[in-house]
Amino acid sequence: MNFAKKTILLSLISSTIAVTGCQSVPVGQQSDVAMVDAKSRGHLQAQLTMADYVALAEQVTNKMLVSKLVQGWGKRKPKVIAATPLNNTDNENVRMSDLHDRIQETLFNSGVMRVVDKSATSFDYIIKSELTSTRQYGKGGKELVYYTLQLKMFTLMGELKGQWSDDLAMAKSEKSMF
Repeated sequence: MNFAKKTILLSLISSTIAVTGCQSVPVGQQSDVAMVDAKSRGHLQAQLTMADYVALAEQVTNKMLVSKLVQGWGKRKPKVIAATPLNNTDNENVRMSDLHDRIQETLFNSGVMRVVDKSATSFDYIIKSELTSTRQYGKGGKELVYYTLQLKMFTLMGELKGQWSDDLAMAKSEKSMF
């Protein structure tokens, strides 16, 4: 082998050693960083995640959309206001605007009603929603949290026309698996 080839080969070996030496993870092993599915509903705590908001809002709204009341509208598409949800949980950091946006989006995409802004002066129904939570604690620090999302549909005169809800239970033990 001539001098030029030896120099190139030595340079390649040196850079490979330098790059390998800079790695914090041994070759063939994975680091602690991983990609997760955005629709995954895994939890490290007994708190809601964005995926939970989406799932809970869609489940309750879809219950309403397939109800006898809404299906009885036929081809008539009433104007509906989706009010901002109330947060009656023990977590003031719940992003209620995200919950509202998902409910409103699901209503709009259903095509069975016309969604109007809360400032509208002409509408047929208002849909009010509320998120609540209760906590229970068991032996060994086990925690169980129940979240309930409830939708209520009212007429202009304040008459309750329908009510739908769904629950989400989350448990966390004192000793974490992670």
